[in-house]
Amino acid sequence: MQNDDMKVVTVMTRKGGAGKTTLMQAITSAAVKDGKRCLVLDADPQQALYRWFHRVEIDDPLVKVQQLEFSSDLEKVIEEAWQSGETDIVFVDTQGAAGAWADDLAASSDFLVVPMKLSEKDLSITKDTFNWYVGLRERTDDPTALPSLRIIFADVPNKPTMAQKKIEDEALRLFPIMENYFMHRNQHMDADADGFLHDIAEKRRTSRYALLRTHAKHFDEAVEEAQDILSEILGAE
Repeated sequence: MQNDDMKVVTVMTRKGGAGKTTLMQAITSAAVKDGKRCLVLDADPQQALYRWFHRVEIDDPLVKVQQLEFSSDLEKVIEEAWQSGETDIVFVDTQGAAGAWADDLAASSDFLVVPMKLSEKDLSITKDTFNWYVGLRERTDDPTALPSLRIIFADVPNKPTMAQKKIEDEALRLFPIMENYFMHRNQHMDADADGFLHDIAEKRRTSRYALLRTHAKHFDEAVEEAQDILSEILGAE
């Protein structure tokens, strides 16, 4: 039975190192924590997300991950997921480069999310990505059928420098910026080594070692942040 409530969230940017995969790891953890059935598609030739799932041996019935070699295959894979009725959210990780593939991804997505670090390089590349989206709206016959696009500040330090604050202000002036920021957290490095944030939090909470138990709250905070981000993404219609 088809799942008409299924949503497709694509994380994209035109440069590598912007935090796409880390963001995908976090919001997928948030979705699984909330009991959502997830299909994760890795369309990045480097396959960082796909390799992460297998390296940390994630084995959760609520999440499946597969490689997506060609963006043109996305529509078929999404159609199959919708027809099966076994998926609530499809997450798509993309390559950090420009190309015609972006139009294919947009056509099959409900939400486009662009992570942006507070750097001049990221600001410049985000301008290119945003201009592509504006051009896409001008090229299509029905702009209302296109997915929403939101930029999220990623890897944000607790105490930004003056230069970073200046870039933040400029981006807020130019782009539709999400209210929730994706903060720099050491817990994301632990997740890259050990798996989902919420699973690590539970392991720390039940550890025999008191010191590790005290760390659980930091992972809980990271999960809560990711849940807020995902809620904002899914509400952006």
